[in-house]
Amino acid sequence: MIALKPLIASLLMKALLMIGLAALPLAVTLSLTLPLADTALAHSKMSGSTPDKGETVAAGLDQFELRFDRKVRLTRVDLSRAPEDLDLDALTAQLTGDAQPEIEGLQAQALTSKLPKGFVDEASLSFESLPAGVYVLHWIAIAQDGHVMSGTVPFGVTAAAD
Repeated sequence: MIALKPLIASLLMKALLMIGLAALPLAVTLSLTLPLADTALAHSKMSGSTPDKGETVAAGLDQFELRFDRKVRLTRVDLSRAPEDLDLDALTAQLTGDAQPEIEGLQAQALTSKLPKGFVDEASLSFESLPAGVYVLHWIAIAQDGHVMSGTVPFGVTAAAD
C-alpha cells in the first residue's frame, strides 16, 4: 500500500504538466488526503496481550487482556486447557497460524465476563482462577473496515508455591 504514494505523486505531477494550472485545486485536495490513505487501507491487528504469547504466569490468573492497534469488535473468545501431556512448546508448535486450535483433548474453560459491546482497542476478559497447566486463548474480531481477523495466544500457568 505504501508503494502507491510515490506512484500517485508521480502521476499527479504528470497530470499537472499536461493540463496546467486548472488541475491545481485537485492536486491540493489529493496532497492533503493522500497521507490518510495508509490509515484507511491498513487492517487492525493485535498489538499485545497479558499474558503474552508463550508467557508463563503464576497460579491464580483470572483475567486476560487483549490489545489492538485499532478498534475492533470481539465476536468470539474461547479459552481452552491443553491435555496434561502437552507442554507450552508442544502446544505452540501444534498451532497453525491464527486458526481455531484443533488439538485433541482441549478442555473448554468458561469466561465469567461478557465480551465488550461495540468497538474497542483493549478488552479484559475474566474467568475462574486457572490451575497450573497450559492454555490457549483463541479470539475472532471484526475491524471497523469490516476485515475479519483471529488469533491465538498460548500461555502457561505455574503451580502455586507452598
